[in-house]
Amino acid sequence: MASLTGAWLAAMCIASLTVLVLVDTLLAFVSRYLRFMPTGTGIGWEYSAYLMGAAFVLGAGLTLRAGLQLRVELLISSGKARLAWLLELFSCTLGSLVTVVLTIWLARFTLRTYGFGEVSQDSFTPLWIPQSVLTIGMAVLAFQMLARLMTCLAGGAVNNPELGVASAIE
Repeated sequence: MASLTGAWLAAMCIASLTVLVLVDTLLAFVSRYLRFMPTGTGIGWEYSAYLMGAAFVLGAGLTLRAGLQLRVELLISSGKARLAWLLELFSCTLGSLVTVVLTIWLARFTLRTYGFGEVSQDSFTPLWIPQSVLTIGMAVLAFQMLARLMTCLAGGAVNNPELGVASAIE
């Protein structure tokens, strides 16, 4: 449920990013003909970066659960079930360690930024707000990675292809 919620939030970030870019583009076009119009929103680049980063991390948990992350499938699909399981176990363990450490580091970083009251230079947005979104997204990914590790240890299927969409390449 956390991964699905993160994916919906990621989709909303992409939709918001699209609207923001379109508004900035429209303002830049209109300002050529109407000199009193601003050339942009003033926060377009900054908030675009926040929304793109949020979309990446918020959608990562569902991408992992659906089995759509980039992987080297040559050894895993070689037909040797024991080798495939060991490689999956290794990657799940390493992924769990990395994502948990990143989540803890991001949480500390966000709390420190909040404590210092740091704001962005352009829009004066408190930086802990976009940082907390990144922390939540990384926590969802860490949770999904730990769930994948537990599923692997239990011998279950770690990927759920029903959560993904088929691509034209397949």
